[in-house]
Amino acid sequence: MSKKYSFILLIIVSSMVIFSNLLKGNEDKTLKINSIDAEVIESLDQEILSLTGNVVIKTDIVQLWSDKAIYDRENQTIQLEGNIKALSKNLSIEAQNMEADFIDNEFYLSSSSFNFMERGFGEAQFINLKFNGNIDLLNISITSCKKEDLSWNLNSERITILEDRKNAVIKDVTIEVNEIPIFYLPYARTAIGKEKFSGFLAPSIKQGKDGLDLSVPYFFSLAPNYDLTISPRYIEKRGSGISSEGRFLSQDSEGLIAFSYFINDRKFLDLTGENKKRWATKVHSQTNLGSNLYLSISTEHVSDNLYFEDLNDDILGTQQKDFLKRNLYVGLNTKNLKIIGRLKQFHNLNPFSSNEYKTQPRLNLEYQGNLFGMSARLVTDYAKFSFDEKFNPLNKEPDVKRIYIEPSLSFEKGNGSSLTSFKAGRRETEYQTKLDPIDNSYNWAELSYRIYMEKKSKNQFHSLTPIFKYVYIDGENNYEKGIDSKLQNLNFDTLFKRNWYSGSDFFLEQSRLILGFEHNFYNASNGNERYFSLGRALFSDNENSLNNKGSKKSSIVTEFKADISSHLKINSSLEFDSDLEKISRGSLGIVYEKEERKNIQLRSIYKRDPKYLNLISGWSDDGLPINQIELISQWELSSKFLAFGKISRDYEKNYSRDLSYGIEYANCCLKLGLMKRKWLDQNYYPFFGMNKEDINLFENSPFTERERDNIYLFFELTELGRFGKRISEVLSSRRFQ
Repeated sequence: MSKKYSFILLIIVSSMVIFSNLLKGNEDKTLKINSIDAEVIESLDQEILSLTGNVVIKTDIVQLWSDKAIYDRENQTIQLEGNIKALSKNLSIEAQNMEADFIDNEFYLSSSSFNFMERGFGEAQFINLKFNGNIDLLNISITSCKKEDLSWNLNSERITILEDRKNAVIKDVTIEVNEIPIFYLPYARTAIGKEKFSGFLAPSIKQGKDGLDLSVPYFFSLAPNYDLTISPRYIEKRGSGISSEGRFLSQDSEGLIAFSYFINDRKFLDLTGENKKRWATKVHSQTNLGSNLYLSISTEHVSDNLYFEDLNDDILGTQQKDFLKRNLYVGLNTKNLKIIGRLKQFHNLNPFSSNEYKTQPRLNLEYQGNLFGMSARLVTDYAKFSFDEKFNPLNKEPDVKRIYIEPSLSFEKGNGSSLTSFKAGRRETEYQTKLDPIDNSYNWAELSYRIYMEKKSKNQFHSLTPIFKYVYIDGENNYEKGIDSKLQNLNFDTLFKRNWYSGSDFFLEQSRLILGFEHNFYNASNGNERYFSLGRALFSDNENSLNNKGSKKSSIVTEFKADISSHLKINSSLEFDSDLEKISRGSLGIVYEKEERKNIQLRSIYKRDPKYLNLISGWSDDGLPINQIELISQWELSSKFLAFGKISRDYEKNYSRDLSYGIEYANCCLKLGLMKRKWLDQNYYPFFGMNKEDINLFENSPFTERERDNIYLFFELTELGRFGKRISEVLSSRRFQ
């Protein structure tokens, strides 16, 4: 649960602690001097040596160099002057004066500079390494830039590493970019490494559609297994607010409680006329109640459906939250028995969509064991669903009880070259509504046969696996209104399932023979892989509910994945209609990556007849085929300049949904970028406060979407912090991931 800090300050401070610990060793030991060498060595008296010219002092942990040194053998002290260097495995220090006490393990350095693993650089007027107590650094300057590329630095009047070596006190912190101060903090107390300590975290500074967005989080380390983060927040065009997140961890439970609150949102008042307090809450916990029993709670609530559209942490619009989950699970999980009880609700934030059923409650039991040498399985499910919304365009039943029980038997028999499996069962399903009960039961059986044909050589592996499967169904769908069922995309895995619908309401009524094969290839010498599959189903009659043509043949599905070369990869999936005349569904992904910062990705998706569980929506493209393509690229122009861009185009509506492009400059310690972005975003404001019955009249309204056109400037001080979003977050697509 420890916080990860990105400040280079912590890297340097941690390195000082590491360095001091290396020198200290055990408390009752002194550092062992292995050898002393110099161009001139003179005895000033019996115990004191004077060393001049290329002084080299080697110990078992650290090596010291200087122009001059005075060594007191009796008191085990060394005073060094001129061009001093101290070098350990990861840290090097340069200074003009240094005094080392090898008995008390104390070092004093003045006018010093240090370098930690070529990642952090700094200077200090004075460093006092008291290895049995505090460590002080006075007038310190820290950066991740080398002197020749100095772009930013962090200055502090004093850093004190406390005696426990787990936290530090920092006074008068100033961050400068090209010697221009951009941030000041008078006092901070922070943890070192993975230790937790109360203090300020890195601030969040953004510039977006609502102007300046500033958040300064403060972290409270309440206990080793409890913490709290409070973040005051100011948004220029909206006002002030605060958010908090508490986390807990124990032997049997873990979770978080989060809350955010805005007293007065000025922009929200201007757009809606409502002066209301805006808030959001989130609770998540997972608890082990013992004896294989667990409890899970996850719930989210908001003051209004526009909260996440306005006040989330995403200023670029790359994330959208469409619904809130409110779930409670209680489960028992043993070797043969699994019992789950749940309450479940989705709160839809889209004003054009009808809310789903509430599950209150649902109890599921699953048992697996052996019977007469076969595998026996019993699944039972009891669920009560309620729908109490006034807006009910799909004529959903207000209260439904669904009860089903499904016993089944199965066995497998195989050898090295084939596998035969058989499964059979019956599913008894009954729906109880205000009307007469509805029986939706059926018998089923499955027989499958796989043949494994493999060829192996020293570096290559080939396999071809023909698959034959027969699915017998005896029953018809008598329940027309699905509660939690929808037709899944037909791919190779779905093709061989007994039911092509998700959920528990609908089932594919037709008996069918399924034919297909899979081919795999792997080259161990270069890591290249190849996969290809092809399959289709043959129905027992022409009454095919999935095909209006009445064909006995299903679509043909095929998938292909391949490493064409070390730089080029392809991933594709296609579904052809039963007559092989049209493509019903397809996706294609092509990735060319010459180097880490030189790559191009092309991704496309097509679906001729998309089917949705909820048919009520205000988007103007509902009912149209999905036909989109996305091109993403970043290309290194030189060692310091990177060009990047993304275009997402909808060919069905013939316009670009998202167009982003920009350039980034980066050196060893600074990144600076400029990005132009124009995209289509959801717009629910015109319908805020309206009844869903009235909103339905605005279906296909042009006001449901809005164009946004912004320019963003972002920069990052390496190891210190970032202002703005990562390019990887901009160059991504939730739709394709």
